Amino acid sequence: MLHPRWRRIQEALQRHTIPAWLLYDFRGSNPFAARVLGLPEHMQTTRRWAVLIPAEGSPEKLVHQIEAHLLQGVDAVEHRYAAHQEWRYILQQWCQRYRCLAVEYSPEAALPMVSVLDAGTAELLRSFGAELVSSADVLQELLAVATPEQLQQQAQTAQQLYDILMRAFAWLRERLRHGDTPQEYTLQGLLMEWLERAALQTDHPPIVARTERAANPHYSPTPEETAPIRPGDLVLIDIWAKPRHPSALYADVTWMAYAGEEIPTAFAQPFSVLCAARDQAVELIRQAFAHGRPLAGYEVDRHVRHALYAAGYGQFFLHRTGHSLSTDVHGPGANLDDYETHDTRHLLPGTAVTIEPGIYRAGMFGMRTEIDLQIRHDGSVGLCPPSVQRCLLPLLASEESSWRECGAQLP
Repeated sequence: MLHPRWRRIQEALQRHTIPAWLLYDFRGSNPFAARVLGLPEHMQTTRRWAVLIPAEGSPEKLVHQIEAHLLQGVDAVEHRYAAHQEWRYILQQWCQRYRCLAVEYSPEAALPMVSVLDAGTAELLRSFGAELVSSADVLQELLAVATPEQLQQQAQTAQQLYDILMRAFAWLRERLRHGDTPQEYTLQGLLMEWLERAALQTDHPPIVARTERAANPHYSPTPEETAPIRPGDLVLIDIWAKPRHPSALYADVTWMAYAGEEIPTAFAQPFSVLCAARDQAVELIRQAFAHGRPLAGYEVDRHVRHALYAAGYGQFFLHRTGHSLSTDVHGPGANLDDYETHDTRHLLPGTAVTIEPGIYRAGMFGMRTEIDLQIRHDGSVGLCPPSVQRCLLPLLASEESSWRECGAQLP
């Protein structure tokens, strides 16, 4: 009897009419292969190995004689090789038997995250008569679809990040009221402390960027590269994290504030455009799933980009609308992207993505709003955190109602 893992993979291959899937790795070159097979994340390997999973029938594995132990936990018919001729012989048999193989490849590298098969191995497989197709859709089904419990955890994590953001803005308000001009790096350090106390981990410290520095979407302060936050500044905080266990999902949230009481129209107007474009993306996804219409990642990005161009800001939107969220902050699922790539993968129930349109004017200012959107298994759509930013947060406003109007809540 086949292991449940094989049955799930074979069902996916059959849905996509793919005869077989070849998982190939050399010294960790294929990060997806280990995850699909349930292998340790950082195996010590020095030789090539491969696993062939047919849409029907028994899986097979090909391992070097001196590293056969690496795939001991993979329940498959074993072939061993030592000389390269033996390696090529088995691969040729597989290629001639199935003719069409899914591999971690994307035509013309359209989806670079998935396209990890080296050109030489692709040439070898084609020389044996194999047609190569992308495993991107199958990978998404297997690795990006979360359980209801994981989605619940992600929603809780997003709420924790929201609470930390509110604490950060409250701290910054107090410092400014006392005449201080705290450094971006100082606030970043506090955020890291609060993540630690909340038992959350991140792969990189949060982004804290004032007005003109926020025009670089990936700017992040360091001890050597930091700036004071002063009255009249925009303040962008982008924070992402997850609990410390392997199956935990990342949440990723960005909020923005203005270090003053009354927000200038030059800042308020473009931010309102971003919020409207973000909300249009949410509605597009919600309506698609409500009516059972397949929706590709590129369609959402195109929809948002059109709204920004119509408002005169399209040329300042320098990145995709959103990315897949999984156990990695940039997950293996469909991205909302028709700009950096053309992502034709469909959004699936049980997955999560960010929605984060931005405007970046070099030397002037940068701004972004970011929420996490979950597509639940029943097709309904949920937002994380549920408190969505509606306008720039006026840090020095005397009335708490000004915060609440923005979707913020004082800690």
